[in-house]
Order: sequence, then C-alpha cells, then structure tokens
Amino acid sequence: MHAQSVSVKADRNQLLIGERVQYELLIDLPADGYVVNFKLPDTIPHFDVIENKNFDSISGNGSFQVRKKIIFTSFDSGAWHIPSFEVLLEKNSTITKLITDAVLINVGYSPADSTNQLRDIKPVMEVTVKDYSWYYIAAATFLLIIIIWLIYRVLKKRKKITMPVFHSHLSPYDEAMKSLQQLKQYDLDKPEQIKKYHIALSVIIRKYYSRKQSKSLMNKTTGDILIGIKEQWDNPGMVSLVAAALRCADAVKFAKYIPEISESNKNHDQVTEAIELIEKDRSLQKQ
Repeated sequence: MHAQSVSVKADRNQLLIGERVQYELLIDLPADGYVVNFKLPDTIPHFDVIENKNFDSISGNGSFQVRKKIIFTSFDSGAWHIPSFEVLLEKNSTITKLITDAVLINVGYSPADSTNQLRDIKPVMEVTVKDYSWYYIAAATFLLIIIIWLIYRVLKKRKKITMPVFHSHLSPYDEAMKSLQQLKQYDLDKPEQIKKYHIALSVIIRKYYSRKQSKSLMNKTTGDILIGIKEQWDNPGMVSLVAAALRCADAVKFAKYIPEISESNKNHDQVTEAIELIEKDRSLQKQ
C-alpha cells in the first residue's frame, strides 16, 4: 500500500511581470475515505491569486489522487518562492500532516533590445481628413423641411375645423332673448345709458342674423343687413320692424340722437317681435 504524499509543480518558472503561472497541488492517497484540509493563506508575499479552483480526484490501480490548481501572478521583479503550504489528511480520527515544497519563480521584465541597430526615421504620413459637414447640413435641411411640412398640415387641418359663428351653448333665439332681457337693466333716464342701450339692440339683431346665416355680418351696414333679411324672408312688415330698430341705433350712435324712453322701449319690442316672427313662421323663409 502506498503512503500518503504531496507534490507541487508549476507550468513555468520564468515569468514576466503581470503574466500568469499555473500552480498544481497533487496529493497521492493509498485509499479513499480521506478528508483533505488545505487552506490557502489570504496573502502570499510577491504573488497575487488570480483563481483558486476546487479539488478534483482521480482513481486507478487501487490508488487515489487529489488535485488542485491555483493561478498566480506577480508584479514584483526578482526571484521569489511560492512558499510551502500545509496539507492535513484525516481518516478514522487519524490526522497526517504533509508539507509542500516551495517553488522558485523568476519574475522579470521583457528583455531589452541588445542589437543596438539604428532604424530609419519613417516619413510623415499624410492623413486625409474627410469633411462630413455637408452630411450634417443635408440632414438638418431635410429635418427642417419635415417640420415645415408638419406645421403646414396642422395649420391646414385647423382651417378646415371652423367653429360656428359666435359659438354658444345657447341657440340663436335663446341667446337673443336672453340679451334682450338683460337690456331692461339699463337706466333710460341717462343719455349715456340710452346710447349703450340702442347699440346693444343693434348688436343683438346683427348677431342673431349672423348665426342664422352661419357667417359674421357684424361689420355690414344697416342697408346691407336689411337687403339680406328681405332676400331671406319675404315679409315687408318684419323687415320694417328690424329697419326701425337699426336706423334708430345708427342715429343714436352717429348723429347723437337721444330718443324718448317710449321710443327706446318700442325699438326693444320691435326687435323682439321680428326675432319671434322669424322663429315661429318658418313659411316666411325662402327655400
């Protein structure tokens, strides 16, 4: 029966600074059943541990061998020993202590060039610098075109989506009636209130007619408004009611005419009657 033994070997003994050396620990055992205790020190002078692999074992011809590989490197130049390590083998409460041999590793720098040969000075090489600026200009121009096109599409779409004239949650009739009711708050004993009162009457009839026609007619003259109403609703009496209110408003606004309270109230009634006539008698509207 073979006795227990331990040996070590390294795959190289000459090492350049920073290179790796593979250190292998071999433990020969006469039988199985041994517990191997081996602990690598935390620090080893002049060496750093790169990799500490686990134990593996092989068997054959009644013998057993346990192996362990450790990868070292060194950054200190000189001749250094990977030191001896202690290996404990335990079986049946019997402990056997084995010591590995130290391994000499020569760590050095790359050998200097000893040929002392003179080398020709190479001429300066011309470097071709490619100008990519036009790529950036082209890309920026293309991006600008896309942005302009998108803005154009958005604006064009907005133009197509037109809100109703004088958009309101009330119908043209309800809005006009509400505005006529609010006119009763004016004090017709005061000249400045009278002027505002008749201008407001003009605005009410113009806004009502504009909403009915789905286009703004606020800047049209009184004559244009009356012609349009006559063409739309062939009713001389209704046209006369609107004409009286609009012409009185023009006189107040431009000629500084101050009507009597009774006349102001009459104009209010005339506008109210004309709007109600348009709403109630659809037969008056030309097709």
